[in-house]
Amino acid sequence: MIPLTLNWFGMAVHDVSATANFYGNQLGFAFKEDAENDLWRYFETRNMVFEVFAAHPARINVQGWGRGQAFRPAFLVNNLPAVANKLSKTGVMFSEDLSVFGKRLEMVGPDNIRMSFIESPETEMDWKHPLVGGIELKAARLEAQRDFYVKVFGMCAAQQKNGVLHLTQTNGAAWLRIEAGGRPFPLPSEAGTGAPAFLYPIWISFETQDVESANTWLASQDVSILQPLTHHPDWGGTDIIITDPEGNAIQVVAYGTQ
Repeated sequence: MIPLTLNWFGMAVHDVSATANFYGNQLGFAFKEDAENDLWRYFETRNMVFEVFAAHPARINVQGWGRGQAFRPAFLVNNLPAVANKLSKTGVMFSEDLSVFGKRLEMVGPDNIRMSFIESPETEMDWKHPLVGGIELKAARLEAQRDFYVKVFGMCAAQQKNGVLHLTQTNGAAWLRIEAGGRPFPLPSEAGTGAPAFLYPIWISFETQDVESANTWLASQDVSILQPLTHHPDWGGTDIIITDPEGNAIQVVAYGTQ
């Protein structure tokens, strides 16, 4: 297989301006916007790129993490009580728990979409440019998801604690943690064609320098394809969108002319 790097996640919301206000003004994340495109925002996060887009009207409804939202981005922070205090002062809903990998809290954002904060004492805090450690994934079939991300994307099953799998990348970039307890959600019948990822609250992306070879590799793995290899002149990339065994959207992309 060829190198594929997990380094991006997209969020589809029904009100892009309100979401930008939440992350930008309430939490203090720096972001870019396009005066000619009010349906998009680019947040200046570290380690993983975070972008927001206008959702398909029939986007999957989020009931909770693992119930309509398989992927949950995880921000690393050096002082979890300080984060809880900040969220409380700004009126953001959240809950706390103790995972097998340490302390964390779950924040409830616009459109009921969830993100987590994980305590990592060595992290350098910067609310304008928060550090995304990786993506948490809830799965109904834990082993099938592990095998898929290891075999298709070359991730390494580095640790397993009490049924939670920690997958890493050879380049030391963002990790993926898979927990049991998810529930697959079928795409709405209105899906049709166009931009299928916008039917999901959050989808993830693996970048490659050779999208044609990546396309050949994915075909050889008999993956489920939502969108065949497509060039996008408006933003200059070429991508293919597939799903994992539970139907979650994954983009494989190369930027620039291919």
